[in-house]
Amino acid sequence: MWSDRVQTLLLALGLGEHWGLAQAWPLMLLPLAVLPWLFTGQLNFPHPALQRLPEDPLSTWLDRVWKMALSVFILALSLALSGPYLKSQYVEKVGRGAHVMIVLDRSASMNESFVKKGDALARVPKMEVARSVLKKLVAQGKDDLMGMVTFSTSPILAAPLGNDRAFVQAALDATEAGGMGFTAVARGLGMALDYFDDQPVTGARAMVLVSDGGAHLDGKTQDMLRAMFMRQQASLYWIYLRSESGVSLKQSLAEGENIDAYPEYALHEYFQTLNVPYRVYEAENPEAVMAAVRDISKLKNKPTRYLEPVSRRDLSQYAYGLAWLAAAVLMAMFGLELKRWQS
Repeated sequence: MWSDRVQTLLLALGLGEHWGLAQAWPLMLLPLAVLPWLFTGQLNFPHPALQRLPEDPLSTWLDRVWKMALSVFILALSLALSGPYLKSQYVEKVGRGAHVMIVLDRSASMNESFVKKGDALARVPKMEVARSVLKKLVAQGKDDLMGMVTFSTSPILAAPLGNDRAFVQAALDATEAGGMGFTAVARGLGMALDYFDDQPVTGARAMVLVSDGGAHLDGKTQDMLRAMFMRQQASLYWIYLRSESGVSLKQSLAEGENIDAYPEYALHEYFQTLNVPYRVYEAENPEAVMAAVRDISKLKNKPTRYLEPVSRRDLSQYAYGLAWLAAAVLMAMFGLELKRWQS
């Protein structure tokens, strides 16, 4: 209750916005700091005619230092016991980087290998390769803000957009479990784009889609997704992990072929109508995936501002340090004090 009243008083005075107290009752000890100035505390010696001795300026200042040290000791100890702390807050920083949202496909087809089955490395599941390469992308560019959304039948936020790289790395580690379900690309991209809403447009925005398949999007979904990309001013980079049964995006369809029979190609055609920078990387083996990520990491970005969270910081250690310093001064003064009159 005391703490609440003190916090209310501090807020009313405009002092409690950035710091607070763990408990307020030790502040009741603060008035004790005036006691050294009310009582002398020095030893008295029975000696005649002390009044006739000349005034000693050094002794006067030593007496004042004694009182100040004792007052500081009481004040510092009272503050230390109250547990002062700086509240958690956000600090604005400026760097060079991009706001990157990774959109990772977790459908069952990601458990398959690449198109070239003659190569031993190509027989590694595409999800395992994607996870390993994306970890290297996350580790680069310390000023980048990164987040990740995974999707199969439904999208899942794995890591919000921020500068906590360990969070994104842990989210990638969590993809070791096998994928399942279908490929809901539009829902995954839509969720990822939503996380740009609260971020100022102070740097390049990039969506890195890592998927091995396409999806049929109706007209309403296409229009909605196109409007979101234009509103968020986000570029799109698709790392297309082509499987053995997947169509190549490097070749045009033959005349008369139905594009609906090739969802990957249909999705590629749609992405080119987004009116935002778009590039596709067709990866048929692990080396191609690595090359695509290296290309994306070399993108030149504008200066970017971002807010870095700062956790609550305990300040009582400084008050205890001041109390120890005052105690050391008092101990030194006590050693200089005359214990008996020398005749």
